[in-house]
Amino acid sequence: MVKNHTYFGRSVFITMIFLTAILSAAASPLFSEKVTALSDDQRGAIEQNCATTKQSLKQLQKTDARTRSYLGSAYEGLLVNYITPLDLRLINAGQPNANLTTIHSNIITTRQRFVAEYTTYSQSLEELLSIDCYNHPDEFYNKLVETRQKRAELSSTTTNIRNLFSEHLTAVRRLKSSLGGDKNE
Repeated sequence: MVKNHTYFGRSVFITMIFLTAILSAAASPLFSEKVTALSDDQRGAIEQNCATTKQSLKQLQKTDARTRSYLGSAYEGLLVNYITPLDLRLINAGQPNANLTTIHSNIITTRQRFVAEYTTYSQSLEELLSIDCYNHPDEFYNKLVETRQKRAELSSTTTNIRNLFSEHLTAVRRLKSSLGGDKNE
């Protein structure tokens, strides 16, 4: 039993090193184009670690789905319960704030981009998982590079929407201060 646990631990460790190396390499500008030919060593590494790599990717897929669900709910909650009502209340009070309205619009646009990019990324990850990495290591690697790029784009969009929420909060604090609200909140 201890030998199986040690073997499993080593396999996971090797797979993580392999994935880290591939994903790190994929982030460099040299890999923005599809790689069409791998060295025999690279092909061998992909073939040898195929099962554990796929297992790691399936775990990543589950984690990403949970994260997507959480972020989607959080974004929706902020929009529905806070940002939209505030914007409408200011308009109804005859005090529309162009800055808040612009940020609100940017948040909606970025959220829509987040949904579209997540869908594209998720489909690409599903396609990656369907490739037989043992018999088609080049195709697997090319799809891995493509999927990695889509995940990076999604991450950038997530950062953008977080920054927009922060910008909105700052604008609300400025508005509150200009209206004579409590400066300590």
